[in-house]
Amino acid sequence: MTDTFRLVALSAGLSTPSSTRMLADQLSRAAAAALGRDGAEVDVTTVELREYAHDITDALLTRFPSEKLSMVIESVRAADAVIAVTPVFNVGPSGLFKTFFDAIDIDVWAGKPVLLGATAGTARHSLAIDYAIRPMFGYLKAEVVPTVVFAASADFGADTEGQADEQPLAARVRRAAAELTTMLRAGTGAAAENAEEPADGDESPAPTGADSTRDAEFSDFVPMGTLLGKR
Repeated sequence: MTDTFRLVALSAGLSTPSSTRMLADQLSRAAAAALGRDGAEVDVTTVELREYAHDITDALLTRFPSEKLSMVIESVRAADAVIAVTPVFNVGPSGLFKTFFDAIDIDVWAGKPVLLGATAGTARHSLAIDYAIRPMFGYLKAEVVPTVVFAASADFGADTEGQADEQPLAARVRRAAAELTTMLRAGTGAAAENAEEPADGDESPAPTGADSTRDAEFSDFVPMGTLLGKR
């Protein structure tokens, strides 16, 4: 049976046309091409968040998304992966981008493979993805593709002084798409969904005694007195 992958590309660009939408399209095409090399079918849905700005605001205020926005949310929920691209303002994502994520349930993102992209006028904003955007998706428990793609105006050929990134935008896009493909082929999103409900008989025995009150992360904790040689 031929695999079918559903991708949703979220573009938070504020103008038409926008470099944010251009980057989202490049990432979508590269991801679809990479996934399709093995004969898989790829269904790509692109969402311009600016078209849902009023619906997003109403959902944030009332906690009840409109029918129009609910369709977008359900498409994200059903997607095998999401490509999320935002312009950078004041060293952070656009308000429209952030408000969309604030307005929908956090459980939509748990275990969801996400490829991040961002655009800005200059490369000075390139670290915004790692400092302001990636941590948000970590909180949402999404599976972020290791390579994120930032594109300044120079990367789209708008700069005549040759100040574009040393690694061409197309190369970074292909690398990110290849990593997303690897994650999907490995079943990252599906594995996360299956992990929420363990199969019968697979439950690990509950810890007893003192270990029952100790977080597994600190199971190898060594007291400071021992480290310093004190008794």
